[in-house]
Amino acid sequence: MHDTYAPMRLAWLLTLAVACAHTEKTVQAPAAPTDVVSAATAAIEEWRQAYEVKSVDALSKLYAHEPDAVIVLDGQVITGWNAIYAMLKDKLAHAKEIHVRLKDVSVKSLAPTIASATATMTREMGDGVTTVTEAGALTLALRKDPDGWKIVVEHYSYRRP
Repeated sequence: MHDTYAPMRLAWLLTLAVACAHTEKTVQAPAAPTDVVSAATAAIEEWRQAYEVKSVDALSKLYAHEPDAVIVLDGQVITGWNAIYAMLKDKLAHAKEIHVRLKDVSVKSLAPTIASATATMTREMGDGVTTVTEAGALTLALRKDPDGWKIVVEHYSYRRP
């Protein structure tokens, strides 16, 4: 029998492992779970807006710049900030317009400095000639760093048309 939830469980395990792999070197006052959820939700909205304005700089500020940051996109694993940056730059360079819609956004506080998020995402990317629409599940692991919430793991899977 095929376990249809195995990829999602694997994504969550990866999310938790990477998010928990880094510990803060400075002592921070504990954040209430509602504060964590609010701050992480705001970071996710910044991420959505950065895609829509096609800003590599704005997106860059939202990702952890580390060798073990991970994006899983359409079955491809992109590991490390340098590879992630190159992928984002290439993706945005070819897009004339991008529209990102998030539904059913659910953010959970896992610790004072760690949050997980899931959403249903529809992303339309057009190059002026062709528009590609992707609709699927988005999973993010975020960590609070001294300069704000950072995406440590992003996993996006969508159905084929």
